[in-house]
Amino acid sequence: MVSTDAGPEAEAQAAHALRVLTTRRVVRAFDGRPVADDLLEHLTDALLAAPSASNKQAWAFVTVRRRRTLRLLRAFSPGIIEPPPLVVAACFDRTRAVGGEGSWDEGMLCVAMAVENLLLAAHALGLGGCPTASFRRAPVRRFLGLPDHLEPLLLVTIGHPARPIDKAPRRDRNEVISDERWHG
Repeated sequence: MVSTDAGPEAEAQAAHALRVLTTRRVVRAFDGRPVADDLLEHLTDALLAAPSASNKQAWAFVTVRRRRTLRLLRAFSPGIIEPPPLVVAACFDRTRAVGGEGSWDEGMLCVAMAVENLLLAAHALGLGGCPTASFRRAPVRRFLGLPDHLEPLLLVTIGHPARPIDKAPRRDRNEVISDERWHG
C-alpha cells in the first residue's frame, strides 16, 4: 500500500501509477488490431508532457498507421520484428537544441524521456510497445519526409499485445542501488 498525506483517492492514484511504472514491459508482437484515434491522442499527449532541457522541447514525432508506410519502415528496420499497427518516429530537432545545434546529448535525452512517457501511457491504456534504434536512417528519413534538421532517433512500435506480458528479469536492487556512496 502507498501512503500519502492526501487521502485515500490520492493513495489509489499513486498505487496505480506505481503499478504502471513497475509492470511495463517491452512488447514486440501485436494482435493486429489498430490503435484507435482516442488512444493515439492520449499517447501523443503523453509525449508532449515529457520533461525537456530548458523546456526547449527539441523533439518532433511522426505517427504512422498506413500499412504501406509501416511495411516500408519495417523493411529498413531490423529492430522491428513483427508488423505493428502503429509506429511513432521520435526525432531530435536540432533547431531547438539547448545551446545551439550541437547539443546532441541533451536532445537525445529529451527524446528518450518523451518515448518513456509514450511507453508508460501505452501500458496504462492496455497497449504495449518497443523502441528501436536499429533502422537505416536515410530510407526512414525519405519515407517520413523529414527535413534535414530532424534526426530520427527511435522508431517505437505500439499496439495491442498478441499475448500476455511476462515479467522481465531485473538485476537485484542491492546490485545497482547504493545509499549515499557507491558500495561497489
